[in-house]
Amino acid sequence: MEKNKIKIIILSSIIGTIFLTTVISTVVTTISNENKKDNNDNLIMVNNVLQDITVDSDDDIDLQDENEVIGTLEIPKLELSAPIKEGIEQEILANSIGHFNNSSIWDGNVCLASHNRGDSVKHYFDRINELVNGDTIIYKTKLGERSYQVIQTKEIENTDWSITENKTKDKNTITLVTCITNQPEKRFCVIAEEKIN
Repeated sequence: MEKNKIKIIILSSIIGTIFLTTVISTVVTTISNENKKDNNDNLIMVNNVLQDITVDSDDDIDLQDENEVIGTLEIPKLELSAPIKEGIEQEILANSIGHFNNSSIWDGNVCLASHNRGDSVKHYFDRINELVNGDTIIYKTKLGERSYQVIQTKEIENTDWSITENKTKDKNTITLVTCITNQPEKRFCVIAEEKIN
């Protein structure tokens, strides 16, 4: 008789533990799913992979980590959506758009570079010469999203770094830079100004 009581107590404990575990698991899953729904606004698409861009402050962008995607660039006319990383070294430009580290990452003039040709590298800027005044460029980072309108395209010397300067203190601009085929001493630039609603 005593053995049956012990078996019933053990069986009741096991059933109670299973029930409690199931309830806790259901509650945690429900809360987790609700949080995922709330965070969908903080996701960006990079190479067909959703990446979280949530930050609490400007300090949370690690510009020293060359592997960190700091944002994306979208150009609807060219059907382009590409990741942006900090720096313009060859290792970075081989698989992403590079951000000039001497230019602004948000306010002022954001300056970006990419290849326009090559077999072993991504060439995201191979068609930026097709952009004309009025075309849209969308820049997304952990700090937010901005739409720009192309205002100028031009050729510059490869030594002309003035394009990275913030020339319009009261306007946000974005400058895209790439090489010109068979002209190593030249660069092609697209300059766009933030659209204000």
